[in-house]
Amino acid sequence: MKKQLTISLACILSCVLNAQEYHQTVRGSVIDKESHAPVPFATITLTGTAINKGVISDENGYFRFEKVPVGRVSLRISSVGYESMNINNLDVIMGKEMVVYAELVESTIQIDEVTIRLSDRKEKTLNTFAAISARTFAVEESQRYAGSGNDVSRMAMNLAGVKMLAETTNEIIIRGNSPFGLVFRLDGADIPNPSHFGDGSTTGGPVSMLNNNVLSNSDFLTGAFPAEYANAISGIFDLHMRNGNNEKHEFLVQAGLISYEFGAEGPISAKTGSSYLVNYRYSSLKALSRLGFNVMGSATPDYQDLSFKLNFPGRKYGTISLFGLGGISRIKMLESTRDTTESRQQMPYESDYEMDLENSNCSGTIGLSHSFTIGTTAYTKLILSASTIRNFNSWDSLSTENRQPTLQYYSDFQRTRLMARFYLNKKLSSKTTMRTGITIEKKFFSLLDSIYDGGIQQHRVLRNHDGADMLWQPYVQLRHRFNSRMQLNIGISSLFQTPNSNWSVEPRAGFSWEFLPGNTLNIGYGLHSMAAPIDLVNQKVLIDNHTYSTPNKALDFIKSHHFVAGYDKIFSGKTRIKAEIYYQYITSAAVEKDSGTYSVLNRRSYIIDNVGALVNNGTGYNYGIELTAEKFMNHGTYYLTTLSLYQSKYRGSDGILRNTAFNSHYVFNILGGKEFQLGMGKSNARFIKKLLIDVKINRAGGMRYTPVDLNASAEAGSTVCDLSNPFSEQLPAYFSIDLRAGMKFSGKRSTQEIAIDIRNLTNRRNPFDIRYDPETGKLKKLGFGMTPDILYRITF
Repeated sequence: MKKQLTISLACILSCVLNAQEYHQTVRGSVIDKESHAPVPFATITLTGTAINKGVISDENGYFRFEKVPVGRVSLRISSVGYESMNINNLDVIMGKEMVVYAELVESTIQIDEVTIRLSDRKEKTLNTFAAISARTFAVEESQRYAGSGNDVSRMAMNLAGVKMLAETTNEIIIRGNSPFGLVFRLDGADIPNPSHFGDGSTTGGPVSMLNNNVLSNSDFLTGAFPAEYANAISGIFDLHMRNGNNEKHEFLVQAGLISYEFGAEGPISAKTGSSYLVNYRYSSLKALSRLGFNVMGSATPDYQDLSFKLNFPGRKYGTISLFGLGGISRIKMLESTRDTTESRQQMPYESDYEMDLENSNCSGTIGLSHSFTIGTTAYTKLILSASTIRNFNSWDSLSTENRQPTLQYYSDFQRTRLMARFYLNKKLSSKTTMRTGITIEKKFFSLLDSIYDGGIQQHRVLRNHDGADMLWQPYVQLRHRFNSRMQLNIGISSLFQTPNSNWSVEPRAGFSWEFLPGNTLNIGYGLHSMAAPIDLVNQKVLIDNHTYSTPNKALDFIKSHHFVAGYDKIFSGKTRIKAEIYYQYITSAAVEKDSGTYSVLNRRSYIIDNVGALVNNGTGYNYGIELTAEKFMNHGTYYLTTLSLYQSKYRGSDGILRNTAFNSHYVFNILGGKEFQLGMGKSNARFIKKLLIDVKINRAGGMRYTPVDLNASAEAGSTVCDLSNPFSEQLPAYFSIDLRAGMKFSGKRSTQEIAIDIRNLTNRRNPFDIRYDPETGKLKKLGFGMTPDILYRITF
């Protein structure tokens, strides 16, 4: 590790460049939020620099400011007939132009020469149909939040109602729900698990493929979703990839202990305004191992990913975008190769120490979107996408006599999805907007896995099936603004699955009322459905030693009723206090046909579902309260404090009410940061320098686990759990302090940043699981300590 740190620091110091001038371009466009039609002749005022500047947008809504001094600036945008908006605390840096896309909302009060002037409403979501349990996050937040490691999933874990599963994975637990109930959507296309080394059946892994250097502002929804979202019961991560700079070529180089990264963007055609954006990452640990610096031995993670977007704007035929995200990863943890005279290396992903593990994954999505503006009141959107994910796993146990590996479990799963999504967004009036559309998905899958069964002294097939199914989701939703302070969102979504003809009709509603300036009440309800995991649907059950059946083909949708109420208080557009209460009732969960404790509501990564016949008779519920106090980014300063208190219960086919695997009862986060301008009094400084400090404190209830049967484990030589009492025990509470400290240098042609991000600063080993240790004959808690990362980034 010392050699690795030395090499990384040497690379950082060797890349520092000189600078003399400190001006940049700020430009963008103004459009109608509901129709996407350009807003011509809007007034845009730039503040926060040495002088204030104002311009008027042209007939296509474009505006431009030249020679804007580097630093924090704000924009105020207004136009006749529209509510004004402020975009505050934009960080203008060298090496990268600031491109802003402003969406104005038409005023409900039609006065020819007067606009309604509102402060910047950062608590509002990009999707105006989301009235409650939703938040927009900015890319700068995922880069600044301590402990996030530039991972948007880990950034979301700071929000109210959200908890991490374990340090080893970025799986998101929302309000006590299983992580498999979360859907990731990228530029309108639902994507498979966007994590390296992840499980294809859920949504997380140790390292994210989602790159915040190519993302723009996005929405995160945790309940009572609008009608356009389907096949999810936990949450929606609605992500958007930004367009590349269509006037100037720009580049990014980033290096750290986690990965090396290279990015580029620029114009394809200056005449048409088309642009490209591409970014590539590679595991720095693997790169160092190839150079002879093998820090982690056989367990060195090997991964790489690529993301891109090509954008072709057009007025006559609409705007076309081609985008993609893909990655491959592999890792081996070979206990059989260890020198037995040396101490054992801890490998917390495995179930027991005497085992060889191999994991490889590849995942990719490619999409084509077309948006077309119809007059000044409507636009259409068509998204065509194809995605695939393949997961391979092999677990070998080692003989206690000669340490030779014996295959225990093998899996090779591949899932491919073709999707077409179309919708029409129509502004019926200044008060009413309608969106209606349909999504069609065709899924292909190939599932193969087997496990060694000691009872019959041979391998037993769990799944061996190639198949396909389809999902159809038509919907319609309506947003009506009674005035600028009160709105109602209603909608209905329908989900139909073939070939088993599952059908669901799902009403959705949300109401928001700003009864006093800055004081808003919100309520929401939604019925949400989700298809059962295909590996459960196609699991084989051994009838005798030679015959298998597939009893779960007829599994229906899992259904969930969401009830939410909340209160928002905004102070001067910069500080927010928020409270939400919720109740979620889940029905039709897959449980065992015979009396048993299993429920799909406890599903998580790296766990093999090895159960028999299932039926949709299970239930569950989650309820709680969430409190948030937040200061939005203002002159480089922010803070966020959240407290979540909740209960999460389920009933299996035995009818007993139990804690779910995710019922930790509480989560508390407090984080904040500040940037300091250095050398303000120097008139001939080589750099404009900023010091950035970010801190996070996290305290949460321990994860649930099934108690280990010590006697049975000693007899088997491996971990054997008491399955009659699932999740009846709880691990100790989680506690960590994360610190991020960095320096940013703005020079003549580039901006550089050097930062160190330390997760779990106190090196507390927070346990995430309990295992039987055959060497000591005792139980052992698995956990991680401090995890440092050093990052260097240059944009030019």
